[in-house]
Amino acid sequence: MKSKYIKWPAFGTLLALTVVMVIATILEKLFGREQIMSTIYGSWWFAALWGILVLSSGYYIFHRKLYKQKAVFLLHCSWFVILCGAFVTFLSADRGYIHIRQNQILNYYISEEDNERHQVPFDIKLLLFEIEYDSETEQQIDYISYLRVDGEVCRVSMNKIYKHEGYRFYQLEYDNDEMGATLLVNYDPWGIAATYAGYLLLAISALWILWLRISWKGLSGISIVTAILWYYISQMNPMTPVLRSPMLAAHVSIIMAAYLLFILIAVFSIIALCSKKKSGKLYSWNLKLLFPALFLLAIGIFLGAVWANISWGRYWGWDSKETWALITLIVYAIPMHKNSFKAFRSPRYFHLYCSIAILAVGMTFFGVSFLLGGIHSYI
Repeated sequence: MKSKYIKWPAFGTLLALTVVMVIATILEKLFGREQIMSTIYGSWWFAALWGILVLSSGYYIFHRKLYKQKAVFLLHCSWFVILCGAFVTFLSADRGYIHIRQNQILNYYISEEDNERHQVPFDIKLLLFEIEYDSETEQQIDYISYLRVDGEVCRVSMNKIYKHEGYRFYQLEYDNDEMGATLLVNYDPWGIAATYAGYLLLAISALWILWLRISWKGLSGISIVTAILWYYISQMNPMTPVLRSPMLAAHVSIIMAAYLLFILIAVFSIIALCSKKKSGKLYSWNLKLLFPALFLLAIGIFLGAVWANISWGRYWGWDSKETWALITLIVYAIPMHKNSFKAFRSPRYFHLYCSIAILAVGMTFFGVSFLLGGIHSYI
């Protein structure tokens, strides 16, 4: 294969995955979540596309000798580790539910996959279920199950899981008489560990690249804006117990900071398209702004994934908001590869692309909630 064509299997597969995800979010609205989860997200061919992306990207990275750029190479390695963790979860993880009444003892859960009983190697007893209320507003702020698991007394509540022998227990629902609860059970000891390792590598490589590409003055300004957003969001009093977590302020403030930077990039791009004199200078500014914007979005997404794993028992569920955040990440990652696509070395083409790419941010922030719905619609 000629050198100039080596990039196309990797970027072509990435484009195909992006198109599939866009279509899947629309079809989900039309045909329902379960149908799309089984026919697209849970299909062998969708997993195969991700596998082809990993192999073709790996080949292209080594062909371009990106391993000589240590920070960039580590960044790409982090994505491979995350995808490998997701693949391990896809192959080996199991999820299910336990409906248990007070003083009842169970040693099994009902699997989501086959709706059959799956044994666990220990006994689970519900000692007490209670609802915690805010002392001033009388709002429900937490649902708590007190369990005895394998002889040990533990507490499971919203945003507080209990782990035992590779099994993770989550508070899900409760009976109307408050004498019973439904717990989510997740068994994924290897996939979660690998995925979290990838998240850590991603954070390290992102900070490393920012340190190399952005001045400390610029980083300080972005940090101040993010801190202001974090403080404002942390003062909110969410109505839903699942949102009463420190992760809310961290996740949302970082995502919002990324969106503000993308908006600024779009504004600069539109100005540059209207003024050739300013095009070159704004091109330089936007290239610098793109790094923190993209990395803030990536870190925000994966903070959300960690939070989802704590609250819902899965770090990625292909909800429309999650999927469109990933689509936006891919859209803005493309112009970062200007060494692979010479068109992005042209200020005019770069500005044109960024002025259109902002539509992905608009769809993620507004469009999903108003048009597609999903579990993030209340945010």
